[in-house]
Amino acid sequence: MSATASPLPAPSVPAPCASTSTVPALTEGVPLTAAQSEFLAAQSAAPGYAGHHVGQYVELFGPIDTEALRDAVAASFDEAPWLRFRLTRGDDGPRQSPVREPGGPRRPALLDTSGAADPVAAALDLVRGRLACPPRLDLLADPPTPGDVPDLAGSVLVAAGPEHHLLVQFFHQLAVDGHGLALLGHRIAEHYTAAVHGRPAGPSPFAPVTALVAAESAYAASPERRADLAAWTRHLAGVEPPPPLRGRSAPPADTAVRRTVLLGPADTAAVEAAAREAGATWGEAVLAVTALHTTSRTGAAEAVLAVYAAARTAPGTLRVPAAAVNILPVRIPAGPADTFRSLLARAAVETSFLRRHQRVRGSEVAREVWPDHPGGRVPGPLVNLRPFETELDFAGVPGRVVSLASGPVDDLAVAASRSPEGLLRLDFDANPALYRPTELECEATAFAALLAGLARRPGTPAGQVRAAPARPDPDPELDPIRSATAPGAPAAGTGPWPSDPARTPPPPADREQGPLTLLPAAHRLRSAPWPVERAREHVLLRTPAGLRTAPLRRALATLGRRHPALRLALHQAHGVWSQQVRPAAAAPAVTGATVLRRHPVAGLAPAARTELLARAARAAGAALDPATGAVFRAVWLDAGADGPGRLLLAAHALCVDDVSWQLLTAELPVLYAWFAGDGARPEALGPPGGLTNWAAALAARAQSPDRVAELPYWTELSRAPAPRAWPAAEGGHRTRTRFDVPAPAAGAAGPHPVDTALLTALARVAAGRPRLHDGTRLPVELELPRPEGAPATVGRLSTVHGVRLPLDPDDPGAVRRALAAVPDGGRGQEQLRHLNPQTSALAAGPRGRGVGYRRRAALSDPEAEPGWGPAPAEEWPAPGALGDEPPLTGPVDVTATVRAAPDGGYRVDVDWRWSAALFDAAEALALSETATALAARFARQPH
Repeated sequence: MSATASPLPAPSVPAPCASTSTVPALTEGVPLTAAQSEFLAAQSAAPGYAGHHVGQYVELFGPIDTEALRDAVAASFDEAPWLRFRLTRGDDGPRQSPVREPGGPRRPALLDTSGAADPVAAALDLVRGRLACPPRLDLLADPPTPGDVPDLAGSVLVAAGPEHHLLVQFFHQLAVDGHGLALLGHRIAEHYTAAVHGRPAGPSPFAPVTALVAAESAYAASPERRADLAAWTRHLAGVEPPPPLRGRSAPPADTAVRRTVLLGPADTAAVEAAAREAGATWGEAVLAVTALHTTSRTGAAEAVLAVYAAARTAPGTLRVPAAAVNILPVRIPAGPADTFRSLLARAAVETSFLRRHQRVRGSEVAREVWPDHPGGRVPGPLVNLRPFETELDFAGVPGRVVSLASGPVDDLAVAASRSPEGLLRLDFDANPALYRPTELECEATAFAALLAGLARRPGTPAGQVRAAPARPDPDPELDPIRSATAPGAPAAGTGPWPSDPARTPPPPADREQGPLTLLPAAHRLRSAPWPVERAREHVLLRTPAGLRTAPLRRALATLGRRHPALRLALHQAHGVWSQQVRPAAAAPAVTGATVLRRHPVAGLAPAARTELLARAARAAGAALDPATGAVFRAVWLDAGADGPGRLLLAAHALCVDDVSWQLLTAELPVLYAWFAGDGARPEALGPPGGLTNWAAALAARAQSPDRVAELPYWTELSRAPAPRAWPAAEGGHRTRTRFDVPAPAAGAAGPHPVDTALLTALARVAAGRPRLHDGTRLPVELELPRPEGAPATVGRLSTVHGVRLPLDPDDPGAVRRALAAVPDGGRGQEQLRHLNPQTSALAAGPRGRGVGYRRRAALSDPEAEPGWGPAPAEEWPAPGALGDEPPLTGPVDVTATVRAAPDGGYRVDVDWRWSAALFDAAEALALSETATALAARFARQPH
């Protein structure tokens, strides 16, 4: 449930820079951390400067209980009282004392920007106003009353649209650093998830700031600090302060200009592969390219970079949500003669040195090594390698973490992180006094292109690597670098999976996009007596223990790239339907943040898991909307590392048939293994796509002379008496039966033996029951699997046709002969009716549906990927759980799910759905069992 949000502007929201209400301090103060002391000194030297604020937002797509989320934020802040403090003067310098809010921390304000032209931009504009306000240090040190101190930390919850929220957080660097902010984000998600599931969140994971202060105090008095400083002095001996990248300097502005680049899957994989080969990390790859980029701009022989370090090596300090961050120098020689391998090796050596000596303050190193350098901090471009997770789990709703501001930027700052899909994200922040937005865009795209080019040719001198030229508006379908300038911007790559420089590239991505001729299945749904939104299907899979989110997301997105049907969008205007295959960059199946919903279920009782799956299935079904192109969803019940999970795949019926599910469930494990780094190259999946050509081929086939020659058969069928017009009925009586069909004789032809056996049995049962027949025959609408020659791609390519079966109880071969008489297995009726304007009226068939019959192939376990396969049938949610159960318009619907038996025959599971308006439950069960017994008997008879 979601509370009502106030429209923007909201007069109840505190104005930017407003102070909070009063409350007495709790304890005596403790010294500031070393980082806090530096930030306080910098802020005191420039009281009007606002650049020491940091901010981020968590973007949530999905159903959110806003009141529970606001409570979760308040509870998390209540567990970290040191985020709000007053300053006092002690003998050893400034000290801090926590100051609580009356009654606990305030819940974040709830705003609504959904009515704005750009709801997200409107929300962020509001927050930028808050970030642009410098703190009132005078009130921190000398408040009017003991508890009247300004907030150094705050948050706002913004409703940007239906099931679209932003939890925006802003902090001054005096209060918390990036590591502490990540701790808070995790705890907020834990509190929220626990509240939604009705269980306690568990004890607070936070340690007090005193743990950090004590560790720093002990280090400052230790020989280790002196040894670390001496090591830095020796390491940087003779290194001159680097010249500015732009040839001039300027004071940092209150806010930086930002440009974000997201590398596609292929380039991300290339960077990872090159780094692994060199014994380095993706972070060190970014560091190496930053050094090369810097020397190419300054002309220097080596780069000096200012690199963020956590400085939390003492026990317990990793659990403190406070400020401890350090900035230390890294020196890397880099020039056009260097290869990526050599640069990676140097970067790895430098970061190893930094990690060993990261506790000594960078400002102290800078004063020791560069005493004449102004500013008192490490010079050079800033590099921030963020190891924090960029997606949080809010009771199954993914929260994508996006950084807004990271502190002062003198010249250029590069921050690197991994997106929730596992892609490499690069944030470039620049001083607006030195870079215009277009200039920063050129820097960012050139940097990313250089990184991708070097990764693909790691043994080639950098001067010989021709990086792709930067383009202001890269086409995400063609360019390996996707510029992500908006929240939640999707990733795009060069192909359906990442390439490894040491491997032969797999088949290229399919480029199908644009208008698509309506397939017969779309015409079928267009004439159905129920809303098209209700036409949904799903499968439930078993997944291996220890599945990981990022490779699973990438595998699902790759399915969307490979299969055009998963990018379909349906348009309806004036009763006319048209459909379009969206480009991958605009398709929810590829770029949507909510395609995959993860629900942790480790420790949940089986009944609770079943209930959770039912709720998640309903939500997945409701999220399918062909009008917006949202035609594919996945729900993952994550049982953790100790047990198998479950994966529900849901899709709109426009896009899938039984063969589609076979393809998807076979490809998904292979792609997951590839993205997880555990599998072989997925070239065996074959070339993707083919839907557009198939649609065109069907339209051409409908005009062919041999297809038109079938008209007399279909015309005669259309003149037959219409089936009884039974009232549409929801629900119905469901039963399931099973029988076996022996292996057909060698060279046997004609109708499928399962169809022959079941439909013969149905005709025999119907003979004495007028509710099932039209007075003379049994009208049946058959949906059969796609024909041979159809492409190996996802899509509803099954065929449907009508038939009227004889009721002769004395001739068991009559039904088989009637089925054999249908021209071309019935494939032509829909083609002539929907794809040939000249024959559309003649081949329409009688009004009314009669008995519905569908034969489909059962899912099978993937042979190459253990742990994957269909879940037990009893676990599958009822079709109504996704709203994928249309009303019955005939007396009974029969679905025969067929799997091959070891002896060459078939094992058939039959799902019966009887109209509750025509049959009671006992009769439905008796008829199902009678028909099944007859089918088994007829299957054993020779034809």
